[in-house]
Amino acid sequence: MASSFATVKLNTRLVDAAREEAELFHRSLSGQIEHWATLGRALETAQGVSLDRVRAALAGGLKIEDLSDVEQDAFFANLGEAFDNPAPDLKAGYAALGRQTKAARRKSSGRKSSGAKGRNAA
Repeated sequence: MASSFATVKLNTRLVDAAREEAELFHRSLSGQIEHWATLGRALETAQGVSLDRVRAALAGGLKIEDLSDVEQDAFFANLGEAFDNPAPDLKAGYAALGRQTKAARRKSSGRKSSGAKGRNAA
C-alpha cells in the first residue's frame, strides 16, 4: 500500500513562518502548510483571477496594468518568490557573472567597484 505522505524540501523562511502561524492557530506545522496550499489553490481557481494571464504577465507577454487588482496581487507574489528563490541555473549564471574580471562589486564600504584593482566606479 502506498504512503499518503510525501517528503518535500521547503524554504526555511516559509517553514519558520508556518511554524509561527501554526502555533497561533493551534495547528501542526504540516497542517498549516496544507492550509496555505489549500488557500493558494483556491485563489488560483477563483473567479477574477486568471492564472494564465498572470503567467503571461510574468513572461512579459502582458502589461501588468492590464491585470485586475487580484491578478496583480498574484503577479507580485509570484515575482517576489522568483527573486527570493531563483532557479539553480539562474543563480549559477549570476555567480559566473560575478566571477568575471570586470564585474561590478560592492566593497565592504558599500561603494561600487569596477572589479579592476585600484579603480573605483562609484
